[in-house]
Amino acid sequence: MHQMMSARGSALLGTAAAAIFIMTAHGQSILGPPGEANHFIETPKGWVHPKTSWGEPDIRATLNMMQAAGVPLERCANAYRFGAPPCDMSKKWWTEDEFGQRAAAARARGDLGRQLIEQGNFGRAFTAGVTDPSTPQRQTNLIVDPPSGLLPDLTPEGKRRALTMGSSWALPGEDPVYEDPLSFDFWDNCRSRGMPSSMMPYRYNGGFKIWQAPGVVVFDLEMIHDARIIYTDGRPALKPAHKHYMGDSRGHWDGNTLVVETANYKEGPPMINLAVVGSPAGNRFPVSEKMKTTERITRLNKDMFLYEIRTEDPIVLTRSFTVRYPMRDDPTYKWWEYACHEGNTIVGNYVTTNRYERAHPTPEQPRAAQASADVANALAGRWVGRPRIVTIDLDIELEFSRNQDGTVQGTLIGTTLGKIDKPLRDFTVNGRQMTFELPNTQPWTMTGELSADGNSIVAVLNNAQGNVPVTFRKR
Repeated sequence: MHQMMSARGSALLGTAAAAIFIMTAHGQSILGPPGEANHFIETPKGWVHPKTSWGEPDIRATLNMMQAAGVPLERCANAYRFGAPPCDMSKKWWTEDEFGQRAAAARARGDLGRQLIEQGNFGRAFTAGVTDPSTPQRQTNLIVDPPSGLLPDLTPEGKRRALTMGSSWALPGEDPVYEDPLSFDFWDNCRSRGMPSSMMPYRYNGGFKIWQAPGVVVFDLEMIHDARIIYTDGRPALKPAHKHYMGDSRGHWDGNTLVVETANYKEGPPMINLAVVGSPAGNRFPVSEKMKTTERITRLNKDMFLYEIRTEDPIVLTRSFTVRYPMRDDPTYKWWEYACHEGNTIVGNYVTTNRYERAHPTPEQPRAAQASADVANALAGRWVGRPRIVTIDLDIELEFSRNQDGTVQGTLIGTTLGKIDKPLRDFTVNGRQMTFELPNTQPWTMTGELSADGNSIVAVLNNAQGNVPVTFRKR
């Protein structure tokens, strides 16, 4: 549905020290020697921030959000693998050696899309650009506050609103109903990616141009063609009656840092979109008209910028959260046409196919798995698990039955979203480990292990959206 073309990135790290002094919102020095406050990006000694001809700090640039596209939103979000060692939830930064290894691996990988274009193989270049090349970063995740690196819990009202949102993406165990264009999310309808998601690294099409004129800054985004006009001339914000999906922004200069405060958001697009790696499954993250964002963008040197956005929404979030990451000014960045509505047949095809499938359900035959007697006996019964999805409390109910021949078969009874009552697909048992696929239109696979006491199944659910941990317990 979306045009997926290559963006360009290159590795970065500074070395020398400087005594230039700017403060972050948390009172840390940004400009100067490489360190955590500036994401290990040096401001060279003696470097002077450029000014526009009308005297404002010059931050005009063609930035590349893909710079940090491989960094997950939440800490350890990319580490959920069955059998993998526990991820260190206190680790905010890769060590210099770890970063060097990751950067070397990225250089060795190269840019397949660009290589294929040089060969004249444009078809394969297009498909190779599904995930554009990203640049390894020292940070382990995008969220810098809360200190845990995790999204804050949603309020009960936030979770209620999440359930009412249309989405193209199924939650584990869900059979979505695609009845009309409003069954889909705003991104797949090509309306907007919303905020703050639009200002976070994408999986592709991550161009971000900054334009300036006296008293105004424009954030021009490659994806969805959104352009945010930010007045810096002191004019008052619009009255609350004027609401927009991208909000109403006003900016001011804190030294050479542009600070942008945005309110008057219109409800509709998700707060966080699945284009951000490590975001919550299901693409249902509501916003309210009370949401406010505060951004800070600082030029660290000739090429590098540090971007930060703090999001607060007392209706949806139990507390605010802050994302911060670096971007490189890349004048050679390829700003491809983002053709979203043009040739977009997926919405229509999904609706037509889904209507047919609902009208003509296909019975599925259960598949029995061989298991030892003690495992079969322990599994027999109903189990309930709640995957870690911050936006929704989703309970999944399974049932395992022992057959007379000693085999076991499983059924997805349903979720809090509705009854399913279909046999698990490709169900296998190996010792105390098991794998199966949830029988849904967008299936999730599960790999788990029955505990020694037979009272829990610790597992990981996997889908194109990512991996989600879950523990099932016997009813």
